[in-house]
Amino acid sequence: MDLLELMRSRASIRTFTDKPVEPEKLALILEAARWAPTGGNRQPWRFVVVRDKKKQALFDPRFRQPWILNAPAIIVVISSPFDTWEKYDELDQMFVQDVATSTQNILLMTHGLGLGAVWVATFSRTEVRKALEIPKEFLIQGLVCLGYYDKNGSTEYHGEVIANTKERPRKPISEIAFDGIFGKPWNTLPRE
Repeated sequence: MDLLELMRSRASIRTFTDKPVEPEKLALILEAARWAPTGGNRQPWRFVVVRDKKKQALFDPRFRQPWILNAPAIIVVISSPFDTWEKYDELDQMFVQDVATSTQNILLMTHGLGLGAVWVATFSRTEVRKALEIPKEFLIQGLVCLGYYDKNGSTEYHGEVIANTKERPRKPISEIAFDGIFGKPWNTLPRE
């Protein structure tokens, strides 16, 4: 599979099987995260791998998203703003983009290994911090819930059935990219 096809075929998977994710696969996923682009090579990311359902149950007391409760593994994505601020101004927010690129690498490597994942931004950072003993100087940016999955699987959440094979339409390139000036559509299409 080429890289563009890998990106196009990736989906947010919210229903997992009970099969545990092998530590070797988790190591490959973390290695992919480690090689993400980073401003000034500051590498302000930290990751905690969680495979404990009792801890996971604490992460989302308000919404109780089933993909958090049932994921065989969760990678908690954390940023260290001070890593960026040591080199740049304290107002510099590059650590957010750096951690986002590492999360994209996590998602792509997970998919490339035949696993599914969903990036979650709504959960209790307070509860995650307590459960995992994360120091206050670190910012919890997101959770990546991951595991093996059945592509025909689905989960119900607040009365909505969310399928693992849900369509992911994209806006045309001419609507989101511009040629030379904002508003002049980019019209060259990629070769298939």
